[in-house]
This record gives sequence, structure tokens and C-alpha cells, in this order.
Amino acid sequence: MFRRRDATEARRARLDESEEFLQVICAGFNLDRRTARRFFYDDPYYEVNQRWGLWLRHWSEWKLVSVLTAVPLTIRIGARAVPCYGIAGVATLPEYRRRGLASELLRATVDALRAAGVPLAILQAFDHKFYRKHGWETVGYLPQIRLAPAQLPRYNAPPLRRAYPDDHEAVMRLYDACGARYTGSLVRDERRWEYLFWNLPNLWVVDGQDGIEGYLFYDFVDSGWTLRVREMVWRTEQARRALIGWLAANEESVKAIEFNLPLEAWQQLGISGWQSPPSDPHTPVYTIQVLPQLMARPVSCRALLETLLAETPAPNGFQPFTLTVRSGNSGDGETLSITAHDGALAVGDEQPDLPTLALTPQTLALLAFGTFGVAELHARRLLHTPESVIHSLEAVFPEHRPAFTPIDHF
Repeated sequence: MFRRRDATEARRARLDESEEFLQVICAGFNLDRRTARRFFYDDPYYEVNQRWGLWLRHWSEWKLVSVLTAVPLTIRIGARAVPCYGIAGVATLPEYRRRGLASELLRATVDALRAAGVPLAILQAFDHKFYRKHGWETVGYLPQIRLAPAQLPRYNAPPLRRAYPDDHEAVMRLYDACGARYTGSLVRDERRWEYLFWNLPNLWVVDGQDGIEGYLFYDFVDSGWTLRVREMVWRTEQARRALIGWLAANEESVKAIEFNLPLEAWQQLGISGWQSPPSDPHTPVYTIQVLPQLMARPVSCRALLETLLAETPAPNGFQPFTLTVRSGNSGDGETLSITAHDGALAVGDEQPDLPTLALTPQTLALLAFGTFGVAELHARRLLHTPESVIHSLEAVFPEHRPAFTPIDHF
């Protein structure tokens, strides 16, 4: 029997609709409303977040049934800071699921962001397959290492102490001096730091002769049995040992210490994982698993490429080309050209006489973030390009290996 689809309306929620919006979030994620209300309204991003909703009309009444939040952020890609929106809190009332309502809301939100000239959208997905069909692609993969606290050395080092609000400025300065900045990490403006201090109360520091020498952000997962390191920064060897020794001392509190960071950062930690003399050469001391993390979707392809390529010198032998980005599902797309002007790369309108490269939004996301090199994308048949432009593509889209670590979750 044919069932008529009720009318829908996707738009930004008004301030006077905040309680209705919160109600959908709580129902969608099975949250306690009293607890969720405090986090919802106290969030440092509350004033600048875009809260999008999908209303369903049944007879003469409109009901909010699906919601998401678009968080204004800035993400690093190579040496560039790219404005973007983080899509979070995608939720649909349980009784209205599997009707395509969240998909409709996502499309409407992306269309509105594109009209506003937003270069990029990012998200942390529970279901990568679902978002991939809407133009997102997994651009970040991150090694995860879990060790028992006994596998960490208990260094004889100065004790850590819990950070106070007066320590925040020193923590920010230490990050500016020693913190890692990867492609895929978020730029920390004043609001981002405010969010971190508000959202991550477990912040401990190491004092030294010249002030704070190290700090540790952490939280708990697996019902509290795993301590997850969100970020660990130090500027002296004494601070590094103090931080690791403090983690080792949690043997009676947790079963595992979890690290999520690039392999080169793991090597800098200097942790062997040794606990006792090994007997079986086939039993690993510890294992590393690489997990998919960040997903991204180009929104305005022109704005994204202009941000990435502005004032970039044109490489020797550069071959200009036309780029067509088209989504197979929605049919929307953009066609533009990348040429050289006065010795610099330039993004412009379509030039039909140039070699043409056709991409999906997913492939452009992989290229923009440098998740894989051009040659690897070509070898994996994710990129089909004329041989004449491969060298130019490799110069325009260098490999970066993005890392979206837990400190940047939003």
C-alpha cells in the first residue's frame, strides 16, 4: 500500500525552540535531560553553534523529529588554517527513524553552508558507511595503543598536581611552544581553549623551576576501566618522566592506559611496554591498531581550493587543468579550473580547453587532506586522471597523513 510522505521543513532552530531541540537530542541518545541541559546551555560554543532541525507536518501540526549541530571550527591542512563546520549531535526521534529524515536534514544543512561559502564540513562518525553516501570520506586514520599501567615505568620524578584556573594561561603557552600541530588538528583560538578547559576537567600539570613544564588532559572510557590520554605535552625530560610515572601509578584504578597518536609521536614518548622478561618470541609486548577517525566533506569546492592554494607558487612545469566535482547521489557539482597566474596558482572558472579531471567529493576530500598521495590514489583506482596532470596534482595536493587526536573531539 502506498504511504504518502508527510511534508517536511529543514531550517535552523530559533532560540525559543531550544528546549524542543534538546528534547530530541536526549531521546535520540538516551540522555538524562537534567544532566544534558547543563552541558547544552553551558557549552562555550552555544552562542555560535548552528542548530539545525527537520520538522515533520502531520495534518496541521509541525513536530521537530531530527536535529544536528554545526560547530564553527578551524582545521589545519598542511600550513593552512581552513574554516569549517563540525557536524555533531545528529539525532532522530526513535519512532521516526529509517525514513530518510536525517539524510534530508544533512543535505539541507550542507546546501545552506555551501550557499554561505563554507569550504569544508567535518564529523566524527559512528557509521562511516552512512555518511560516505552523503559525500563524506574518511580522511584521518590514527594508531591506538593500549597498555596496562604496569607496562609503564614508575619514574622517580616530581609529583603531578591538579591544574587550577590560574594555570590555564601557562598551559596555553606550553602548547604554543611544544604542542604538536598535525594536519587534521583544530586551531585553538580563545573559544576552543575555553571549551577544552570546560569539557575536560581532568587536567594535571608538572611544576618545574621555571613554571609548568608539562600537562596531561585525560578522560575515562569503557565504564571507567580505561584511562584515555587526550593530550600530553612536556618541555623537559623530567616532565616527560613525571607524566608517564603518574600514569603508571594508576595500576589499582584502571585496567588500561589508552594512547591515540601518530607513530612518530608514540616514538617520542619513549615507552617500551616492557613488563617482565619475555619467554615466547611470538607473543607481542603490545599491539597497535590503526582506526578510522575523522570524516570530511568539501562543501564549497571553490572556497576550499582558494583557501588551500592562495599565493602558492606554481611548480615548474605546471599543467593547468579543469576540475569537475560531482556527487553521484545528489547530482550537485562544481566545475572550476586551477591555473598559474603571475607565478602563483589560481582557482578560476571552467576552461573547456584544459585537461579535465572528474572527481567525487570523497576523492577531493582525500586529496585536500593529503590522506593518500596522488600516486596511491591513482594506483587504487580512486583517482582517474590524464597522465599529463599527475605531476601537477602531486605538487598541488601533497601527502600529509592527517591525525585527528582525542583532544580535538567536538
